[in-house]
Amino acid sequence: MFLNYPDIDEYTAETFHLLGNLFRDRGEVDRALSVHQNVIARSNLNAKQKQKAMFALGQDFFAAGMLDRAESVFQELLESNTKWISKAAICESLRTIYEQTQEWQKAIEATQCTKKSLKKDGVDKSDNTKKQDSLITHYYCELADESLQKGNLHEVDGFIEKAKKTYKQSTRLMSLQGDIAYHQKDYKVSLSYYLKAIKEDSRLLSMLFNKTDESASHSDNTQYLQNELLKTYQKNPDNNVFEAILQLAEKYGSNEKIDTLVDEVLVNKKLTIKSIFKASGYIKDKSKNLNHSERSLGLIKVNQSLGKHLQGVPSFRCEHCGYKMHDYLWRCPACNHWDTVDQA
Repeated sequence: MFLNYPDIDEYTAETFHLLGNLFRDRGEVDRALSVHQNVIARSNLNAKQKQKAMFALGQDFFAAGMLDRAESVFQELLESNTKWISKAAICESLRTIYEQTQEWQKAIEATQCTKKSLKKDGVDKSDNTKKQDSLITHYYCELADESLQKGNLHEVDGFIEKAKKTYKQSTRLMSLQGDIAYHQKDYKVSLSYYLKAIKEDSRLLSMLFNKTDESASHSDNTQYLQNELLKTYQKNPDNNVFEAILQLAEKYGSNEKIDTLVDEVLVNKKLTIKSIFKASGYIKDKSKNLNHSERSLGLIKVNQSLGKHLQGVPSFRCEHCGYKMHDYLWRCPACNHWDTVDQA
């Protein structure tokens, strides 16, 4: 009935627009495309109606997975100096496409377009600026990481410098600088970058632990690493840090400070199952030389039970959408948000 409607005025055009969006939201992308394409084909549309229909059509193409056609529509809108569709919204749509296709340089340009447009529209809040700068830094780090895998260290340095100029507080940048130093076997420098990133965001410890441990081991700084993590935990009592301290103590030996910490944490802190598992394992090992066979046996059973409980449980969870995963990822594969993955 709608497609055969002879004339479109301002009110019926809005109805068409809402109907098409409703179809897309329900997953009926083919019907949404039919509605929006029909509207655009009408000769009596004014500029405002046509631009709104074009933007909706681009969203339909994106929802249908036709990214090249969605890109063409958004690019056409961007070049037409649209007055009724926010330029920032168009640039953000393009950024999402380029992120999906991993065209990082184009994603950078689209994000810069969004940032510039928001500023022009008077939306120049520090949170928005930080978000855009953080995204651009992620993209430069993706480019640098690709170059590092190929061994193009000169390109890596160029991308790192651009990332530093954009958002030098990025923990992604710090960890990547650590990776570069680690790749060059400059283990003391890599350890400093890894620790700097961990102190800024302790969630990264789960991902960076092995490299941090190896950097400390190769540079004879294992004791220094343990002390730094103890200081970090005192400032920010995070379970990731607590578990890392226990793991290092098991590998390199414990001391009185760690024994005291374990006792205090078990009594006073709310721990995850994983943290309790590691702590009970630590106590079990400490009790090996004591004449308390029943206590040791009980701890072994607790340790084994908790170990079984942890088998197959995802270690990480997206704070934005709740998606669970086994490995730490910079970008959630479910909702595509960056820096939202935390320990489950």
